[in-house]
Amino acid sequence: MPDASDRIDEALGVIGRLVALAVVTLLTLFVIGVALKPLLPLGLPAGQEGRVLFALLIALALVVGHLTVTLMFERSDWTTAGLSAEGWHPLRLGVSLFEGVLVILLPAVALMLTDQLRLETALPGAWVAYAGNALLVLSVLALTEELVFRGYLMGLLSARWGPLAAIAFTSVGFGAYHAFDPGATAVSIAAVTIAGVFLGAVRGRTGSVVAAWLAHLAIDWTQVAVIHSPVSGLELGVPPGYRTVPSGPDWLTGGDRGLEGGAAAAATLVVVIFVHYRARRPASRTTRS
Repeated sequence: MPDASDRIDEALGVIGRLVALAVVTLLTLFVIGVALKPLLPLGLPAGQEGRVLFALLIALALVVGHLTVTLMFERSDWTTAGLSAEGWHPLRLGVSLFEGVLVILLPAVALMLTDQLRLETALPGAWVAYAGNALLVLSVLALTEELVFRGYLMGLLSARWGPLAAIAFTSVGFGAYHAFDPGATAVSIAAVTIAGVFLGAVRGRTGSVVAAWLAHLAIDWTQVAVIHSPVSGLELGVPPGYRTVPSGPDWLTGGDRGLEGGAAAAATLVVVIFVHYRARRPASRTTRS
C-alpha cells in the first residue's frame, strides 16, 4: 500500500505533466499570435467571428500541447491523450455520434408532446447555409472544450486515480466553466455538469477524445440545426422556417439556454449514463475473475 510520500510524488508527477501541457499550449498560442500579427494588425475581429477564431487558435495550440506531452512523458503511447488507434474505430465514433443526437432529440420530442415546447413559424431561409455555419462554429467550440476537459487531463487522472475520479473532476470543472455562459442558472450548471459526466463516460468507454468530441458536437448541432433552439445561450443567426420556443418552465426546458440547460435533457442523460455503467460492469467482473 503506497505511503504518504509515494502519494505526494504521484500527485507532483500529475501536476508536473499538466503544467508542461499548459506551458507548451500557451507558448504555441503566443507563437501563433505573433505569426498572425501582420494579418490581423487590429487583433481578432469582434463578435462571433472573433470568438470562433480564438477558439480555433486555442484548439490548435492544445493539439500541439497534447502531441508534445505525449512524446515527452508517455513514450508515444497515445492512450492517455485519447488519441490511440483504437479510439479512431469508425463504429465507436458512429455510436458516440448517434448517442449525442439521441440524448437531445428524445427530451425535445417528449417536451413537444407534453406542450412544454412549441414550434413557431419563422422567416424562410437557406437551411443548408444555416446548418453549415452552425457545424463550423460548434465543431471548433466543442473541440476546444473536449481537449481541455476530456483530453490528456482526463486520461492522466484516470490512469492515476481511476475513471470515476477523472470523470467527477472533469465534469465539475466543465460545469463551472459553463457558469460564465449568458443566462446561466443553478439548474443549467447542474445539467451541463451531468452532460460532462455523459461525455466522460463516452471518453472512458471508447478511449477516444474524438468520440467525446463527436458526441458533444452532435448534442449542440442537433439543438441548433434540427430543433432550432439556442445552445448554451448562444444564438447562431435566425433559424429558417421555424423555431422552438419553450412554453414550460425554464428549469425543465432550459429556457433561453437551450435544451441542454434543462432538467428534461439532464434526466435523459442520467438514463444513458446508467446504461453506460451497466454495460461496463460485466467486463469489469470478467477482468477481476
